Amino acid sequence: MEIKFTKREEWFSFYDGKGDQIERKTEVRFDPLTGETSRIIFNPGLTLTPPDYEEAAKMTGGQNCPFCPENILTMTPVFPKNIAKGGRIVQGEAILFPNLFPYSKHNGVVVFSSQHYVKLAEFTAGMIKNAFMAAQLYIQKVVETDTRMKYASINWNYLPHSGGSILHPHLHVIGSESATNYQRQLEDATHLFEQENDRDYWEVLCEVEKKAGERWIGETGEIAWMHSYAPKGHNDFLTVFRNRKSLWDITEKDWGYFARGLQVIFKVLEEQGFSSFNLLFELSLDPKRKQSPHARIIPRFTIGGLDISDINYFQALHQEPLSYHSPEDIANKARSYFNQEKIL
Repeated sequence: MEIKFTKREEWFSFYDGKGDQIERKTEVRFDPLTGETSRIIFNPGLTLTPPDYEEAAKMTGGQNCPFCPENILTMTPVFPKNIAKGGRIVQGEAILFPNLFPYSKHNGVVVFSSQHYVKLAEFTAGMIKNAFMAAQLYIQKVVETDTRMKYASINWNYLPHSGGSILHPHLHVIGSESATNYQRQLEDATHLFEQENDRDYWEVLCEVEKKAGERWIGETGEIAWMHSYAPKGHNDFLTVFRNRKSLWDITEKDWGYFARGLQVIFKVLEEQGFSSFNLLFELSLDPKRKQSPHARIIPRFTIGGLDISDINYFQALHQEPLSYHSPEDIANKARSYFNQEKIL
């Protein structure tokens, strides 16, 4: 079983009011692992204006925010002592505690720092590193106390367009006995690939994409950065922790390299007018599986004066991602940023 990059072009021909012919191309791309399709559609040349949350931050911060310093120790819940002796997990400025409204059997929330509103350019490598290290420690603690937990992920909804309900930056860490649809499909497909090739899919993907160069962005330490061939959004940055086969293999140095790479990705998003995103960090807890941890980052936004959602019936009901942008073009843009920053 080889990694294949397959696509199909569809052309729609019609006429304008003057009788001149117009042709529009839709490119259907097949995910090289799962076979799921994504569509690269005509880009009407939209210009995005990032929203300004300065006033909203003044209204929602401080005493009005459960995650701000004056409230966090009194308004957030605590874990039992077998998870955290002091009730919460602290790593640098990052503080992790239970989610009052859990999505899963285990659900921690990580607040990055005391700063209520953090713009993309204001995230420091230390902020990011500490938050993800706290999430890692939480998952490790849960595994020690719940041997039935098989699936875990670290998730980030940044700003309201992404579904973030509180402006104060925070992560969601979830663990469960039941896989999400993404986790189930991923597990089945990577297991089949491993059986047929006796190799980890993500390692092979890194080798293939690096050699091809079209969607390859670069590496920070042993963290590989590329753009997904069949994107799940208008950008879909994919990062793989190479030579790391479980959560326990990831070091503080790795998180530091991940944080520095993420800072550069934020600059790529900002250039395009994106200010909000969803991030998924997926990892295997099965000791029999040796699968590289990986993360995906997609931007979220609204369009025009009516604040039209970037998700419509196609994504929501057909479960078919759309993108205005060519993955190769976005990868080229991101690659130039990585080279400028000299962090490769």
